[in-house]
Amino acid sequence: IQKQIVQYDEAIRLTRYGENANLVKKRDAVLNKLRDRFEKMRAEGREVPTFGWFNQGSYEMGTGVNPANGDYDIDVGLDFNATKEAYPDPVKLKELVFEALDGHTPLGTRIRRSCVTVNYQIDGEQAYHVDLAVYTRDNTASDPRNLHLAKGKQHSEAAHRFWEPSDPKGLTAWVEQRHTGEAEKQFLRAVRILKGWKSFLFDHNGNEAPPGIGLTIAAGRWFQPEITTDPVSKATTCDDRKALRNLVDAMIRNFDTIASAENPGKTAVRLRANLPVSPGKDVFARMSEGQMATFKMRLE
Repeated sequence: IQKQIVQYDEAIRLTRYGENANLVKKRDAVLNKLRDRFEKMRAEGREVPTFGWFNQGSYEMGTGVNPANGDYDIDVGLDFNATKEAYPDPVKLKELVFEALDGHTPLGTRIRRSCVTVNYQIDGEQAYHVDLAVYTRDNTASDPRNLHLAKGKQHSEAAHRFWEPSDPKGLTAWVEQRHTGEAEKQFLRAVRILKGWKSFLFDHNGNEAPPGIGLTIAAGRWFQPEITTDPVSKATTCDDRKALRNLVDAMIRNFDTIASAENPGKTAVRLRANLPVSPGKDVFARMSEGQMATFKMRLE
């Protein structure tokens, strides 16, 4: 069924920024609006730091898929020329971004825990959104890898407003370095197919579904290419079905049975996917034990 697997991947795959002029246009419209509004704020005498930007997330990694609900996201990092000490409350910097973009689209802008989101619609229906991750540095002359991500919402308690060490560029590089050539293409197909499976079976709201970056990290750790090369013709043959089966088997084997934190005296199962870069946290941590059990059952 290799032909059908490839056809499915082509149907769900979202192209990278460099391959999709429409994505670039949408991203640049938001960035230009942000620059223009910031310039007006500065002209009014307000303190607004300059910023650089970079692509991040599944588009940049080549692992993006068309979501089942049709609302896809575009991830952009805003690298502000400021230190985290200059903004002890990270939400204040996110509020500047929100203020600059509020009203930019009919569906509006909102501050979320890890980003500022601008929502867009087509023919009256929400069609996509741009997620802007807000970063500062240890110091303004530091290497871009020493970034800190603004966490918290407008009405979050102080304990939930903080700067979290982050290395989005390092994460993209880690994914891109997993494999090369035909093996890389097969690896990326496997990640996208897992995401397509997730999109089909899980509710996209809340924490019920395993986060896409968790599936990507799991594949980065346990995926093994299944590619043969004819010794005479040198033609390669891919067996994505076998590679996917082996990957899913590896994921199931790596679930740990632990003492339940939600039901004392009982056990639970949990798969961990720690970020390979700063801050190194488990991206599955927000899933409940019940959600984890469902995740394992559906992998099986």
